[in-house]
Amino acid sequence: MKVLKIFPLYLGIIFSMLITANSAFAQKEPDGEVLLNFNYPAVGNVYLNGLFFGDVAYLPLGEVLSLFYIPTDKTASGKGLQGTFPAKNDNWLIDPITNELTIKGKTGKLNADKYYIGELDLFLHPDYFYEVFGITFTVNSYALSVSMKSINPLPIEERKKRESIRQQLQNRQNQGETSIPILYGRNRKTFGLGVFDYNLAYTNTNLGNNLGVSFNAGMELLGGDLQGTYQGNYYQGNLLSNFAGVRWRYVLPGGLQPDRNVGLASISVGQVSTTSFTNGANLVGVSITNNPVIPRLELDSFVIDGTTAPDSEVELLIGGQLVDFTRANEVGYYRFNAPVTYGTVRLSTRVYTPTGEVIIQDRQIQVPFSFLPKGFVGYNFQSGLPQFTSDSLGTNLVTHADIAYGLSNAITVRAGVDQGEIFGDQSIYPVFGLSARVFQQYLLNIDALPDRYYRANGSVFYASNTSINAQYTEYNPNSALNFRGQVRDANLNTFFPLKLFGKFGGFRLTGERIWFNTGEGVNNYQVDFNTQINRVVFRVNYRGGRRGILISENPTQNQFGLLTTSLTYTLPRTPGIPVYVRGMFLRGQYRYSTLLEQSESISILLSQTLFKTGRFTMGYDRQLALKQSQFQVGFLIDFKSLRSSSQFSKRTEGYSAQQSFSGSLAYDPAGKTLIPSNRDQITRSGVTVRLFVDTNENEIFDEGEEIIPAKAVRLDRSASILLGSDGLLRITQLQSYWKYRLDIDIAALPNPNLAPKIKSFYFIAEPNRFRAIDIPLYQTGVIDGTVFFEKDSDLIGQGGLRLILLKEGETEGEVIRTFSDGSFYSYGLLPGKYTLQVDPMQLEFMEAISNPDKLKFEIKALADGDYLEGMNIVLKINSPDLNKDN
Repeated sequence: MKVLKIFPLYLGIIFSMLITANSAFAQKEPDGEVLLNFNYPAVGNVYLNGLFFGDVAYLPLGEVLSLFYIPTDKTASGKGLQGTFPAKNDNWLIDPITNELTIKGKTGKLNADKYYIGELDLFLHPDYFYEVFGITFTVNSYALSVSMKSINPLPIEERKKRESIRQQLQNRQNQGETSIPILYGRNRKTFGLGVFDYNLAYTNTNLGNNLGVSFNAGMELLGGDLQGTYQGNYYQGNLLSNFAGVRWRYVLPGGLQPDRNVGLASISVGQVSTTSFTNGANLVGVSITNNPVIPRLELDSFVIDGTTAPDSEVELLIGGQLVDFTRANEVGYYRFNAPVTYGTVRLSTRVYTPTGEVIIQDRQIQVPFSFLPKGFVGYNFQSGLPQFTSDSLGTNLVTHADIAYGLSNAITVRAGVDQGEIFGDQSIYPVFGLSARVFQQYLLNIDALPDRYYRANGSVFYASNTSINAQYTEYNPNSALNFRGQVRDANLNTFFPLKLFGKFGGFRLTGERIWFNTGEGVNNYQVDFNTQINRVVFRVNYRGGRRGILISENPTQNQFGLLTTSLTYTLPRTPGIPVYVRGMFLRGQYRYSTLLEQSESISILLSQTLFKTGRFTMGYDRQLALKQSQFQVGFLIDFKSLRSSSQFSKRTEGYSAQQSFSGSLAYDPAGKTLIPSNRDQITRSGVTVRLFVDTNENEIFDEGEEIIPAKAVRLDRSASILLGSDGLLRITQLQSYWKYRLDIDIAALPNPNLAPKIKSFYFIAEPNRFRAIDIPLYQTGVIDGTVFFEKDSDLIGQGGLRLILLKEGETEGEVIRTFSDGSFYSYGLLPGKYTLQVDPMQLEFMEAISNPDKLKFEIKALADGDYLEGMNIVLKINSPDLNKDN
């Protein structure tokens, strides 16, 4: 009984001691708790709990950081949070139990009156959000809303960008090439006017005058592309002329399909060159091949896998472009099958871990165009009379043939034969070769030319930009091609990127060894180093050794040693620098002969952009050993229709002044006019795009129909797009015979109600000429109707419903809401077939059925637009009795 009587007394004493001991941890209760409306583009519209202390609203730390995807961990006390932000080395910590505050690695004290420990979260004063995270919150206590600004990029924003890019990638993959039509395929012309490139250069010197011309013409003839070059030089009353590269080529359909192995791709007649491994010949004859005129793009698939933190997001990039993405599984494993394309391919994996860390890994793969896909056979054949000069033609027939086979995607073997006196004394010279990729990134190439030479070459190019290339050649000393009497030679070329004092640079080392049949040998080497210090690029180069051709009479002429140093400085384009010197390029160079132990030359060059389309250069060079000087000044201006180049040079013993004009003319069949350009267009192609309102709905441009002048098209490859004064779009610098995808940017049309029937299509670029592409536009469609709810045989308009409008062939639809009376409408609909239905989730919640289940209709391409009305939907209660009756 005594224990029971004194127990309350002891309990009261202990309670009083606890209150006294923990008085420092007592919290002031908030004046009120409210839901604040928070709207941010990357987050959307959400509600945040806010605790008001006077006029200041404390916000929940954990909830805010989770909204922005800022990674966090709990502190040892279990009540605080810690992490890194904005950089991975910027550590932060907030712990209300220990009153510890860490900002960017610096520890301080957490003020007790600026936080509140709630039941579900830790609430902070807005000042701490700015001090720790750089986030400023502004609370409107009247509207009960909160807005935010951040001085640092937030992870949620980067995440939204990634999701948007991935969604675009998925849309392209879902759409695929098969769903996009080829509206403008190859259209062969018997006679099609094409393009004409020209270059005129007049030179005046102290020794006389000279006029040089070069004309390069191309067109389509008899369904093939015809082109050739004329070069003339008028000097001291004499005209020297010659024609070069005059040939007609007929490309068969198989030549436009690089992913197929066809029997015949193209035939060329005229001035052709042999595809010999060495000592190629110029012929007047015929050339036949099954190799496509469009380069092959993909060769193989390369497996990329690895492990990382579980549930990480992993992206695959090829050449900096996102091509695939996945999520690491529960043990952190991921895998991609990457397409390996020809050329130099840079594969990158970008890993986003759940903690916010970004891990980037790069790989580099080289695939020369000499490789063939597995099972593919490629051949070339040329035959004709040898052409020694423009007016000298041989009388004996020359023939070359070669064939290649892809044993696998990593091994290609080759064989060939050269026949004719131009190749040597023997009647036939065989050729053999092999190209291989070892461990994906190491290249090995072997060429065997019996009676001439045997050569092996190996190279690798790492993702760090380190490259190594080695070559060894064994010669036949009695070969007619062995001009220097060599027995063998070997060379090594290496490049290593360096980082010196925090600046990136590079170190290149080249070495060569030559053995001669006289028993002598020479060594040549070259060392090059470059780096950048602020805006100055520094480079030093040394070349030493002996020349490849030995001169026994004067051995000093065989040797050389030259040290070259240069400094290059580019002025910034900042407002504080005068306009006329912004972006100016300055370079100084000094050369020293280590062989003669004396300075050899110094030079200075200045270059500056003029009028945005021109460039001015001025330079001075002094040959110290020869005591000669040269001063030069030049102007290069790019006009829209041509390019002008002016150059003046004054030497110690003479001068030279040159003026040249170059450009191109192309015939435009759509505008029936000549289109000038300042760039060459031979071997290229162009299109003229005409956007017009199809008034009579015949999909053909007729005289009097309105042309829409707008730069509203995009291509899937690079090109030059200009809008002419006649309202036509002219796209130039296209590759002949290539297939291009054209997308119409509806948002760029001046009338938002106009739209085409088809938004995307392919076309084939015609060789050496322009082609016309007409895109008819129509007024977009409008629909309206009403959704009724049937109650006791009465139809009552049902407001607040979500209607899903989906166009045929697309995966994402538009959401339309009904008004209070049940009516709805939508405008700006492109021509095509559609379905309209009530949101199934709403129907399920309402326990109703729709009649019809899906409303199908078609928007027709009409000049005045298609208007559909009376599109009504009736909803009924989905009761068992009703279903039984039905």
